[in-house]
Amino acid sequence: MSEVGFAVVGVRNFAGSYLRNIEELEAEGKMKLTAVVVNDQVNNADKVRELRHKGIAIYSSYESLLKEAKACVDVIGLPVSIPTHAEMAIKGMKAGYNILLEKPPAPTVQEIDAMIKTEKETGRFCSIGFQYIHSHTIRKIKQFILEGKLGEIKEIAAKGFWPRFKSYYDRNDWAGKSVAMGQLVLDGPMHNAFAHYLNNMIFLAGQSMHSSAQLKRVRAELYRGHSYIEADDNSCLEAETTTGTKIYFYVTHIPEEKRDPVMEIIGTKGKISWKMNEETKIELNDGEVIEFDNEGLDPKKEVFRIAADKHLSLIEDLYCTPENTRNFVVAINGAYDSAEKIKAVPQNLIKEFENEAGEYQTVLPGIDEKIDQAFAERKLLSDLDLDWAVKSKWVNVENYTAFNPFN
Repeated sequence: MSEVGFAVVGVRNFAGSYLRNIEELEAEGKMKLTAVVVNDQVNNADKVRELRHKGIAIYSSYESLLKEAKACVDVIGLPVSIPTHAEMAIKGMKAGYNILLEKPPAPTVQEIDAMIKTEKETGRFCSIGFQYIHSHTIRKIKQFILEGKLGEIKEIAAKGFWPRFKSYYDRNDWAGKSVAMGQLVLDGPMHNAFAHYLNNMIFLAGQSMHSSAQLKRVRAELYRGHSYIEADDNSCLEAETTTGTKIYFYVTHIPEEKRDPVMEIIGTKGKISWKMNEETKIELNDGEVIEFDNEGLDPKKEVFRIAADKHLSLIEDLYCTPENTRNFVVAINGAYDSAEKIKAVPQNLIKEFENEAGEYQTVLPGIDEKIDQAFAERKLLSDLDLDWAVKSKWVNVENYTAFNPFN
């Protein structure tokens, strides 16, 4: 078995974690970091020297990598800006490389359909870096559901509370924007920071191990509390699959307290509780309780292992692909169609201040309690007693092929 040569585009921000994960996995003998694209080699001179010292090829552009790296690169890792995901993945596959693309796969269903088409035309693959679809617990839960042990899946719900400070939105030129570089970004909590957890629910509702659920309709509300961004930062969504499973999602970047995501799966034979740390508890109606965790398997590293295994033909199917994340993109596009616009929370209700850590923070007092209530009652925020919340419409997404918010 030969080692799979990985390239990574970039060295800053999330690209750093790609470099670390690949280098840490090299000892397993399955993969090797062979090339890195560094556009700004002056401001990253120390990193360039470090990589070159290790024998890693450095390219000054993505285009030069595509033209010149065939001898040493098999899979290209793309931890790049959201607006460039589809274009760069398609270019890479057309140039003859397999792709590992960071989540979310693309802002629009048209782009993900173009990626699926390119996979078929080129025979190359594009693996999507939704890490929890690669996790031990999510895959074990999916198998449990497919075996019928939870009965008919009635509903799946998740919530998460992650504050995002000004430094988060200042880290690049597209954070907190709906449009950047002339392209859609949709950088709200559902599409970026909490995207894993919406994708988990749609995947778990799918009818086979490698499929996600087809959606029938979506209703969503998008709100903004931060005074200096244009994207949403406090969002909720209700969806229904074509098989009748209800999906509920509640996420905020303006909470009073940080709380990691949790998920509940309700079936006719019991329920499953899952936490972001992968602690999982199954409680069946007959009194049986089953508990498990990730057994030491790091899903972030599994993303790279699975891409390598696919390249080496050690497995037939990737875990996470443009095809089985298409329904996630449909959910996001449907959410924006449903909400119609991002609604600003009245600024007199918002608190913006420098916190004890020196970060400039935005908080909507009382939002934690309201999200807890909405989660418990399976309602959207407008269904509660909130003066600033606005009801949205249901959108049918069964045959969804195009998203254009500018219509």
